[in-house]
Order: sequence, then structure tokens, then C-alpha cells
Amino acid sequence: MLKPLAKYLLKQHLKNHPRRPSLVHGDLIDSMAVVGMADDDQSFGVVSEYVKELRRRGIKTVDFYVGFKSKKLFEDYKGSLKDHPFHSSSFSWMGNIDSTDLDSLESTAYDILIDLSQGSVMEADVILAKSKAKWKAGSKNSDRAFLLDFMIDMKEDSDIRNLIHHLDKYLMNFNKMNAA
Repeated sequence: MLKPLAKYLLKQHLKNHPRRPSLVHGDLIDSMAVVGMADDDQSFGVVSEYVKELRRRGIKTVDFYVGFKSKKLFEDYKGSLKDHPFHSSSFSWMGNIDSTDLDSLESTAYDILIDLSQGSVMEADVILAKSKAKWKAGSKNSDRAFLLDFMIDMKEDSDIRNLIHHLDKYLMNFNKMNAA
């Protein structure tokens, strides 16, 4: 994928397909998507455990879009039916989706999409741009501000556990119907 061209096309896509972000109260969330990367085993383990925890909380739909830099790991990945693996081969050189595993992305209007990729690959940016989620949240990155509705500044803290903790706290606990 040609990154400068793909980034330009993503911005054009978002300009031509405007959406109005609308935050859903934490206790009324029915569907979520989480975007993560399987870069190293430790951070991937933390992200996949968070996805399992979200599913145990009783949220009806929790889809996990997991990216792989290694083609071998991508091909060997055995996830659940709600896991949607992707690799650079899942996209065209212009940034269009070429994978059947990602077909549901553009047709599902998730209540919240949580980006835990931290901008590590352009393919995750394509997923964020093509998603019709009502609210998109992730870590602060000025180059990716056009993709997210809510960003948390981690102040050079790259620990994925802290990002998950803060996103979960703000999206699920503070944002409740009975909050003052």
C-alpha cells in the first residue's frame, strides 16, 4: 500500500462520506469493535484479554479486528467468529479492502470503535476510516486526528494497559445515563 496515496484517499473518503459522531452512554452500548495489532505477544495478550472481558460484560457484539505484520502469523491465526484478522495483503495498493474477513466492517454501525493499534500500521487507519462506528476512540496522535472522535494523550507512555484503562474508564464508567 502506498502510504501517502492511501492517506490522501482516506481523507477524501471521510470528506465524501461525512458522519456525525454520537456518543452512546456506557450502560447502553450494544456493539463495539476493537482494532489491535499482534506486534508482540505481551501487548497482543493484553488486548485480546480486554476483548474477552468486553464480551463477558454482556455487550451484544464485540468484534476484534486484529492486524498482523507477519504473513505467517496471519495465516496461522485461529480466532473466534467475531475476530477479523487482517494483513497488508487484505488491502489494495490504494487502500481499498480486498479481504472477505473484513466485509462486515463497512456494513456494521458499531456504537463504539476502540483503536488500540496506536497508529502502528496504515492498514489500521484504513479500518478506522472505513468503519461506520458512531464514536471512535484511541490514543492521541496529531497525524491521525481526522480518524478519531475522542483521543487520550498518553504523554509518551506507550504501555497498552494504561491506554486500555483510561479508554475503558472514560467510555464505560464516566459516560452513564445516571451521571450528573
